[in-house]
Order: sequence, then structure tokens, then C-alpha cells
Amino acid sequence: MPRRILALLLPVVLLLACSHPAAETNKEPPKQYQLHGEVVRVDSQNQSAMINAQKIEGWMEAMSMEYPVKDQPGFSTLHPNDCIDATVFVQGADFWVADVKHANAAPGTCLPPKKTDDGK
Repeated sequence: MPRRILALLLPVVLLLACSHPAAETNKEPPKQYQLHGEVVRVDSQNQSAMINAQKIEGWMEAMSMEYPVKDQPGFSTLHPNDCIDATVFVQGADFWVADVKHANAAPGTCLPPKKTDDGK
């Protein structure tokens, strides 16, 4: 009889233990990071934008990557070659861009030129 009780309680205990951290993660407020970059392309079907961004302090090195844009009005203003400043929100494994503002930059001057291997 004790084995039967243990066999019934073990799955319940495991289920509760596994579900508790996920609930805690969702309650954490998202971290915010400042992004400066150039829009490479927009994907209206997925409401996302490929952005070539400078280093995002505290989160990521400079690179081009796809960012979801949850804010529809902000997304509708994005076009390839736009120079933008925005906020990246990170919550667990999820991330998205919001608070998009267009930066004043002449075409081709949004980001500094990349250094070559010889440091130039």
C-alpha cells in the first residue's frame, strides 16, 4: 500500500516542481536595453524587422538579427535603411523591440564603419 501512495504522489510532486519556476519567470518584469541601428528589412507577415544594431550594452554584441516588433503603430513606420533608436525588452527567452524613434542620419551614416582585421 505505501508503494501505491508513493507511486501516485511522485508524479504530482514532480509536476508541481517543474511548473513552479516557469510561473516565477513570467512574473519578472522585462529587462530593457537601448538599441541603435539600421533597418535592413521588414516582415509584415511576422511583424518583425531585421535590424543591423550596434552593441547593445549588457545584452548583445553588434550584429544583424530579426526582432519582433509588438507595437503595430511603431512597426508601421519602419522601412529598410531607416536609422532608429529603440528599446529592446527581454523577458526570459523572449525579446522584442518597442519605443521606436527615427534617428536623424544621412543614408549610409547610421552606423560607424566596421573595422577591418588590420584595425582600420
